[in-house]
Amino acid sequence: MKTLVITVLSFFLLAFSCNGDKKESDSSMENELNEVIDQKVILADDFKGKLDELLTLEMASKISGYPSAEAKKSPDSEMEKKYNKISISYSWQKTNRTQQIEVMGRKIEAPVNDEVALSWVENIRLEDFKKKYHNFTEAEIEASNQGIDQKTSEMNSQGKATKEQTDMASSIAKKAMKNFSVEEVKNVGDYAVFVNQKFAGVPTRELKVFYNGLSFTLLVNLSDDAQSNDTKAIQLAQLIINQKLK
Repeated sequence: MKTLVITVLSFFLLAFSCNGDKKESDSSMENELNEVIDQKVILADDFKGKLDELLTLEMASKISGYPSAEAKKSPDSEMEKKYNKISISYSWQKTNRTQQIEVMGRKIEAPVNDEVALSWVENIRLEDFKKKYHNFTEAEIEASNQGIDQKTSEMNSQGKATKEQTDMASSIAKKAMKNFSVEEVKNVGDYAVFVNQKFAGVPTRELKVFYNGLSFTLLVNLSDDAQSNDTKAIQLAQLIINQKLK
């Protein structure tokens, strides 16, 4: 199972980085970071290990409408923080909502907590943010699928995974790519989009925000009403920008 997860992630990352070689990519990232620093914008490192200072419990409670004392924070313990440095979430068990998920080809109903989360805080240029989050063309999808097939062949020949594992991982990654879509959001930060994804049968809708050289992702899942979740995600983004980033 661990190999399958790693394989899926490898394919999915490949799908979003199918242009250019690694050296060119690393050089571009270094130049990009230097450019960000030169512009004296907000640095992602300022929040490293302190994401709960960017999305506070009070903010999450205000957006959710639930008591802060009843929230479950993750990561919370020092052990959790050691292994999760990319996200912070607050959840409440206030409803009996469920969600259909697919596990090893079987569909099951799983309970869903009401959740407010922030993740993937990073420095990036606006042009690269837009390049990263856009609706893919048929040509881009075809190129990524070819890259996935090449990676499949490599992993099989090197004995890193069985054909059954890579076939399943490849199928999941290609479906995820196909189900990826972007919707631009006006008047949020310098630029923002809602990103829809579906991974292993589980749909997600996240708000990706760019502001002053910094990008971050918000997930607001407080009801089965997508419009209500969208409204609250936008309100939360504006709250974070106005209280923490200006």
